[in-house]
Amino acid sequence: MRKLGIVLAAALLAFLVVGVEPADKSATIDPAAQRALDAVTTATFNPADPFASFPTNYGLVMGYLPTVVRGPSGAPILIKPTGDCSAFSGEMSYKFGFVCKEHDLAYDVLRYSAQIGRPLPAASRQQADDMFRRQLHNQCRYSDRSGLDLATCHAWAESFAVTVDFNSWRQGYRPPKLRESATQWILCVLFFLFLLKANRELERLDAPDEFDLRAQPVRR
Repeated sequence: MRKLGIVLAAALLAFLVVGVEPADKSATIDPAAQRALDAVTTATFNPADPFASFPTNYGLVMGYLPTVVRGPSGAPILIKPTGDCSAFSGEMSYKFGFVCKEHDLAYDVLRYSAQIGRPLPAASRQQADDMFRRQLHNQCRYSDRSGLDLATCHAWAESFAVTVDFNSWRQGYRPPKLRESATQWILCVLFFLFLLKANRELERLDAPDEFDLRAQPVRR
């Protein structure tokens, strides 16, 4: 048990030191990007002219423009047309697809702010994640499910939201990256192995020398 505890502690320390990014304290709010994020997360946009809420160069920078669809409550929402649910289970039978695409769009607004050199602060990513949790549960709430099926829907919704929250915390609530850096995880593994090696060396130094034990006189 002691060895297992040491391994787990080393893994946790390596993850916290190398695998978790600090928040960007220098980030400031870019008004155009924040206005677009507000339009996505609060559905406060003109369905007849949704692009009016976005920076004029958003399509050029990100390579697409958002699409308007009906959200969980039936009200118009903005989504990334090529987005999806990145979880292994996909959108599931609970039809979380549009909610995932709405969250993907919110994340792309954050990525847009980083690409133009004015990354939005941590509160903006938290705003996107709060919308994701709210809309996932709305997808269950406005469905025709009931009883155990409805409770299961909410449980899955919360599991999606918690996973996203954890990943955002791990990335310091910075604008999300399209791909994780392999170097960061390689360093994390190497640091973990270093901690285990250092612990073994300390145990070896603390252990009594076998020759010295044999040399001790036997008391009668």
